[in-house]
Amino acid sequence: MIPDSLQRCLVDYDMAMLRALAQNRGSTLTTNHQSEAVDLLAVALLEPLSVRTALARLSPEGREALDILLAAGGRMRAPYFARRFGQVRPYGPGRLERETPWQDPANATEELLYNGLIFRAFHQDEVGPGEFFFVPGDLLALLPQPQVRLPAFAVQTVPAPEGTSVAGGDGRQDLVHDLFAYLVYLHNHDVRSYADGRLGQRDLAALRAHLIDGDERRFAFLQHLAERLGFTVRQAEHLRLDPAPTRRWLTASPTRQVVALLAAWRDDPTWNDLCHVPGLECDPKPSWKNDPLATRRALLALLARCPLDTWWPLDSFVAAIKESNPDFQRPDGDYTSWYIRDTSSGDYLSGFESWDRVEGALIADLLHGPLRWLGLVITAAGETTAHGPATICRLSPAGARFLGLVQDEAEPEPSSPIIVDPDFRVEVPASASLYTQFQLERFAQLESKSPCRYRLTVGSLGRALARGIRVEQVLAYLEQAGDRPLPPNVAGQLRMWAGRFDQVELEEFTLLRTRNEGALKEISVLPETRDLIARVLSPTTALVRKRDLPRLRTALRNLGYLPPDDTSQG
Repeated sequence: MIPDSLQRCLVDYDMAMLRALAQNRGSTLTTNHQSEAVDLLAVALLEPLSVRTALARLSPEGREALDILLAAGGRMRAPYFARRFGQVRPYGPGRLERETPWQDPANATEELLYNGLIFRAFHQDEVGPGEFFFVPGDLLALLPQPQVRLPAFAVQTVPAPEGTSVAGGDGRQDLVHDLFAYLVYLHNHDVRSYADGRLGQRDLAALRAHLIDGDERRFAFLQHLAERLGFTVRQAEHLRLDPAPTRRWLTASPTRQVVALLAAWRDDPTWNDLCHVPGLECDPKPSWKNDPLATRRALLALLARCPLDTWWPLDSFVAAIKESNPDFQRPDGDYTSWYIRDTSSGDYLSGFESWDRVEGALIADLLHGPLRWLGLVITAAGETTAHGPATICRLSPAGARFLGLVQDEAEPEPSSPIIVDPDFRVEVPASASLYTQFQLERFAQLESKSPCRYRLTVGSLGRALARGIRVEQVLAYLEQAGDRPLPPNVAGQLRMWAGRFDQVELEEFTLLRTRNEGALKEISVLPETRDLIARVLSPTTALVRKRDLPRLRTALRNLGYLPPDDTSQG
């Protein structure tokens, strides 16, 4: 904890440091007892004349450093302060008395420390634990008001973009749409996945045809959100839906659906945004670990300070953070022990000089990626620079609500019933919940997204029946969701299709013909071939299932009924 008085600060100093402070401030210690020296020096250092003299002797750099510390409320994290005003060289008692560094301080930090104007202590604030430079409260009351101001969080503004280059304008709906498509696909198919959750290429290709954005990183993010929200569970090698949480989300209002996705990302300790930045690779070293939750909280708080309803350059946002809060993801100011590589060069990105390639890259990736995918920000192409078009951003209305900047959430419209037409079309009103569409996806064919329209077909009903859904369940749901009886021809046709379902089976066969009865009789009883004959039609003809034809051909060749393969061809 940070001591609240100068005397308590001095208690931690040895006699060598106490003598150094006394000598530098023109005082003399008349005792060699540490506790007595602390009491004497505390009184001397708090004399108003001594304080004014110490301030007058400060170099311009020392006075600037003190003013900045005072402007921060008299307390600042040590790594940030030392990066700007210099590190304090380590001295033991003997070396301190021999070399007298207070007579020629290496930087402004040492100058203030050896003048007894600042002290160091470990403390925990809202960001976390760390070392701080600070001015004790009784000394702070004797110091003048600072003549400087801390760097403000200032983000430039730019005019709204022209044309249709805006990205993510309705990003939250796009992500909701694609998550819905993913849930529908899992419900209607037996989807196998690898141990790490990845889907096979066939399922990926089929699913991407239904996605607005099939980007690989975005889909991995979407899959993770579905798992985090409890929608998907692993059963052996298959991915299944958990009905209860899935239904709660599908029946929620559009606003609450988006909030659920945003909150799932914001509060997720298992998704490490830093380790998903393209071009960066986080080494799995046990000696370091970043905190993705604290980083998100810090960035969202900074995002909330951006101007509302106005566009601003992404580069300006990054620069404002670097100027005012560079340690947003490293509150301890440690830029040396994190093992992060540049994937193109393989070099470790260490030290504050790598801030742009690590912190800057993370901020840019969050704005281009998760924050845009979730609809918190909208991005667009701005003016062209030497490095290409600059990215400009602004908070979306949903983002402003989520950050608590506005409170204008509209009440959701009451859901209107679906309309089942005699021509087998199903009209879905815009106010219908996603759960309504989810149910229709089980037994109807999507015909149009806007306006939303489905069609009942023999194929779509057959797909449902094959998965164990009974036609009476389909009819009951259509009447319930439509809030009226079904057209008689629709109900009758669906029952007729269901009655004919699975009544006919087609299978492909190949005709086997022999030149004499004895050959077919032998083939029908030999253990190598008898199980491959589906049905004997006559003494010299029989049927063979198409799937068994390659095995029968091999067996007949081995028995000498067919010539060997001609290896000179093909």
